[in-house]
Parts: sequence; C-alpha cells; structure tokens
Amino acid sequence: MKYLTKEEIMASEAVKDRLANFSGPAVKFGFSIEVFDRYKKKYFPGRDVKVLDCGVASGGFIKNLNDAGYHDLFGVDIDNYLSPDAAKLLKEFKVSDLSFNKIDWPDNFFDILTGWCLVPHLENPHNFIREAYRVTRRDGLLIISMINIISRPNRRYFLKHGDFPGYHVRNNNISLLTPAIFQKTILRYLDLVGTEYFIHPRVFTGIKGAIRRIIYGIAGKFRPFRTWLSARWGPKIIYVLKKKEVVG
Repeated sequence: MKYLTKEEIMASEAVKDRLANFSGPAVKFGFSIEVFDRYKKKYFPGRDVKVLDCGVASGGFIKNLNDAGYHDLFGVDIDNYLSPDAAKLLKEFKVSDLSFNKIDWPDNFFDILTGWCLVPHLENPHNFIREAYRVTRRDGLLIISMINIISRPNRRYFLKHGDFPGYHVRNNNISLLTPAIFQKTILRYLDLVGTEYFIHPRVFTGIKGAIRRIIYGIAGKFRPFRTWLSARWGPKIIYVLKKKEVVG
C-alpha cells in the first residue's frame, strides 16, 4: 500500500477494505502469538494480563490472543477496521492517530502492549513510544516488530541501490530506526529484554530453501548459531521491551 496522509487514509474506501481483511505475515503464520505467549509466561506467570494491541487493523492478533486463552483485550487504531468477530472479543476499542495523539487510557493501565508492523508506518513513532510507556504498568512489556534492516538481504540491497526494499516508494513505511537511533530513543524509556526474528516460510522453499531448512534444523541444537541465522534471514525483528522504573 502506498504512503497516504491521515486525511487520505480516513477518506479511502480501498484502504478500509484492505485493512478490514489484513493480517501481517508474523500474525498470520502464528509467530506473533508464539512470542507473546513465551514472554507473558516469563514475566507474568500464572495470572491474567490486560493487553492493548496497537494498530489492531482487522483484529487478527486479537483472535490469536483469544484462542490462546487471553480475554482482557483492548484495541486502538487510526480508524475502525475490525471484523465483527474480532470486535466482539475486545473489552474496548478506541480510534487514535498514534503518531500525534494520546493513547486514551489512564497511566499504568496495561500489562502488555503490542504493535505488529506499526512503528515503520508512523510519522512520529516517538510519540507512540512515549504514550506506550505512559499507559504501561511499572513492570509491563511492549512488544513491537520492525523491518530487520541489518539482515543480509537488506544490507546487500542497500549497497546496490542506496535504499532498503522495505521502504520503497510504493509502500507506506516511512520511519526507519537504525540500531543507534533505537538505542537513543526507545531504550531511553524501556529496557530490551528479548529480540526475536520472524523468518517467512518462503525462505525455506525451493532447492536453496531445502538446504536452509536442514541447516536451520541443525542450528536448533546451538542457540547462538540459530540466532545468527535468524538475524541473517529474518525480514522482521521483534523487540520485547520492559518499562523502566526511572527514565534517563
């Protein structure tokens, strides 16, 4: 989808139709709920959590959460694209432009916030991070995914074209956070407690893919090697962040 302003997004029926049926690959293939469940059990064992999905779109991840046994669910997006089934699973949904507006819930309200492929689309991702910090409880988590610009294919593409494929002129990704910018901004408010990489299944198709699958299976016995391969092949990076008690 090409880049559109807020006004163009709100006025476009084509955007509404697309987002009403859209779930990102990490959500569609179950990787998002796998990551969520792992860190929820690590940091909030044995109790329910209050979850806000930011940029909820059609509600695909909300359905995954519900199927996994989580029911204290909330959603926010720039407009309402929720499917009727997903809307029924939410305790509350609110419309907000996360680039510039508040997340309209009280301070320290949520245990976990998620934002799947949200940050690259925002004109002002730093407003979202500050608001996420505000509405997350003292020991809460923020789980966000971004384009893995330091993967081998992305580095190779940049050296050849001077740009990244995830930010070409035909899509709506506009915010790029390099590792240093990520450290200076997001890690001012949050501690990084986990890094995961989503590898699209197409990486394992064809002859080369079959070889990769064998190598990846062997790498499962050596976690550092598997992590290195994931970072090399994975187009998306998932950051799991924990709210700092003191900012600065």
